[in-house]
Amino acid sequence: MKQPTAIFSAPVFIEKIDLSRVELTSDTYVPSYLSGIKTTMGSDQFTDASYQYVHGLIDECIGQFADDSFYLGQVWRNKYDKTDWQDPHIHSGAQWSFIIYETVDISRTVFMNPARKVIMNQWGMYASTIPMDFVPNAPQGSIVIFPSWVEHFVMNGNEGTTIAGNVYLSDPPKGPNE
Repeated sequence: MKQPTAIFSAPVFIEKIDLSRVELTSDTYVPSYLSGIKTTMGSDQFTDASYQYVHGLIDECIGQFADDSFYLGQVWRNKYDKTDWQDPHIHSGAQWSFIIYETVDISRTVFMNPARKVIMNQWGMYASTIPMDFVPNAPQGSIVIFPSWVEHFVMNGNEGTTIAGNVYLSDPPKGPNE
């Protein structure tokens, strides 16, 4: 059987990460998102050593797409109970994003095919021949790095914490007084 050539693919990296080298500065959780999961979004950051470690790991993956001037922007920890979930979303404004599976057993994140609506509209019942979603095999101690425009959501059924963040390919914008 002839093998097709994949076009318009989205690069995704699934790597091991040394959790002992990943540390955030806040442990203040507030309920957020539609589901009310607990998060440190808006109040957290990596320690300096952790920033350098995670930046280096991400550079090994996306360095082929960008020079090393990228920076890690927002970073936050989400704490999931068994019934917690997240709506489909993208990480607007960033070029790459990442999820570190800190204490969850296995990823419950579902990445959705960006062309799924067009494919389902045109192919109807035959659309099942093209993957509409992707659930990475990312157990505890893994990092998934993906383009920020790939829509994704989190299914319920897992407990523990993840660390998520955004990667920007240019320097942060200057404020009005800089």
